[in-house]
Amino acid sequence: MSAEKQTNDTLTAGSKESVKSPKGWIRWSGLGVFAALITAILALGYFSFTLVLKNQLEHYASQAWGAKIEIGSLDLGLMPLELGVQNLQITDPEHPMENILEIKRVGASLNFYHLVVGRTVIEDVFFNDLALHQPRKTSGALPKKIKKEAAADAQEAKKSTGIALPKMALPNPDEILKRESLQTVETANDIERQLNDVEQTWAKLQDNLPSDQTLQSYQKRLNELTQGDLSDYKNFAAKKEAFEQLKSELEGKKQSIEKASQLLQTQLPKIQQQVAALKSMPQKDFNRLMDKYAMNQTGLSNVTYLLFGPQIQQWTDTGLKWYRKAEPFITKLKAMQAERAAEEAKAKAQAPQRALGEEVAFKEYDPQPDFIIKRVDISGDMKWGRLEAKATQVTFDHPSSKLPILFNVKATPKGQPNALSIKGQSNFVTPGAPVNQADFSWPAYQIKQWAILKDDTLPVTMNQAVVDAAGQVSLVGLDKVDALINLEYQKVDMVVSGSKSDDVSRYIAPIFKEVNQFNVKADITGSVTSPDIGAKSNLDQLLSKAFNKALNKEVAQVKTQLRQELNARLEQELGPINQQLKGLLGEQLSLQKDSQDIEKMLSAKLEDQVKKETEKAVGEELKKLFKF
Repeated sequence: MSAEKQTNDTLTAGSKESVKSPKGWIRWSGLGVFAALITAILALGYFSFTLVLKNQLEHYASQAWGAKIEIGSLDLGLMPLELGVQNLQITDPEHPMENILEIKRVGASLNFYHLVVGRTVIEDVFFNDLALHQPRKTSGALPKKIKKEAAADAQEAKKSTGIALPKMALPNPDEILKRESLQTVETANDIERQLNDVEQTWAKLQDNLPSDQTLQSYQKRLNELTQGDLSDYKNFAAKKEAFEQLKSELEGKKQSIEKASQLLQTQLPKIQQQVAALKSMPQKDFNRLMDKYAMNQTGLSNVTYLLFGPQIQQWTDTGLKWYRKAEPFITKLKAMQAERAAEEAKAKAQAPQRALGEEVAFKEYDPQPDFIIKRVDISGDMKWGRLEAKATQVTFDHPSSKLPILFNVKATPKGQPNALSIKGQSNFVTPGAPVNQADFSWPAYQIKQWAILKDDTLPVTMNQAVVDAAGQVSLVGLDKVDALINLEYQKVDMVVSGSKSDDVSRYIAPIFKEVNQFNVKADITGSVTSPDIGAKSNLDQLLSKAFNKALNKEVAQVKTQLRQELNARLEQELGPINQQLKGLLGEQLSLQKDSQDIEKMLSAKLEDQVKKETEKAVGEELKKLFKF
């Protein structure tokens, strides 16, 4: 037994030595292989997903745009949520060998917390390295037939581009009348609106007014009722009932006539007074226009406006173009403000029900509107120069964010030492008193060979100058603009050469040569879509006397022509007004006659007629009884 036991112990000890105990629960080599496999799968899935998404975006965007839109690559991120586009190229549909826009990188990052709770809060949006009108190596046209009509339209659009400069010998009367609003026309339009309102009301009342045939019918019925034998009681009772019915109808028509007469009596005298005042409006318009465009030092915007008006108008048109593009957002903003105001009014009007209580909004972590872009960054090199733009807190819901939209734009054209700087805000934190304004400045802008005016009589060229430009543009509400522009010209070299007018060459050209500095102040006020533009400058003080002396005869001709144009405009406006007024006055006379006829019929009394008939019958009987 002892030997056998010893043998077993020996075997057991040998087996324990041959089987080594494990060092741990994880086999690290297998885990490494597994991790590498998972990483490879995720990487393959990421690249496959981004590649498919990139191809789909390129396909559908290109189809919608009408030319190739190419994306270099897509970047997706989870912590935080990010989407980026590398090397975006957008082909110009009209020029397939040119990219209308290239952006090296476009990206946006979303706040995951707010996305979970149902808001869209974009932390950053950036557009880096923009470039316009860049050449392509291959054609960006899509494989489809070229629209010849579109090409023809594009060529026609090219032909139609350009700004027609005004004639500068003197302000043309036709041009003045197109540019200026006339009290004559405004007053005439107001009178026409009043006449149209009266005619519309008259048309509604006319259905209840009696016609000539109706009045004749009433008179015929009255004659039938008041004539014939009325001594019989039954006959009298029937006629009396018919008479009362006729009287009721006449009373109704009388009330309709009185209502219509009241309309004409209250409105027509006032309109007649306005028509009489309208005849003096051309003289007032003439005096006002002469004060404004007279070639003297009292002219508000005479020479300055005619010299620099086209440039200011071009700036205004550019602003209007951008306003038109922003109109959908403005409409949406107005709708949101109206909806918020309605909700607040409803909340104030409805007290919380005792059983239901009221909803209480508790303070939360990082409260934000339903949609906001916290930061926008745009930068790039254009054909004309460098552009940098930044904006913060971009949202329509300012009452929730409590922060205005702030923006800063810098544009540096090639060859200019300084940048155009625009800083501003759009603030609707208080919806009833919004603040939308932008301040801009452009110091030491270099001007070279600027043909201010291409005109046979007064060809003005600024060979060189340095101008400091500054100003402010504000929106009053969302529909009116108030802008001030200040231009300080220094080191001016301005000449008038090649004029066909001897007077201009003799009196005005030397004065332009002596001008080495001046300022221009422009104001743009009124409706955004049709603002009033004014400009004044100390340049007028230097040029007014020369203009008066050289163009005195032409001024007299302009005055005569302008007066004739204003009088012709008056006659043109008075024609339809007098015709409408004459028709209404005729209707007023007709109403007076109809009213008299109805009053006469209403004055007839059936009882008096019966009494007369009875007395007549009794008299006849007495004559028979006492006949001798």
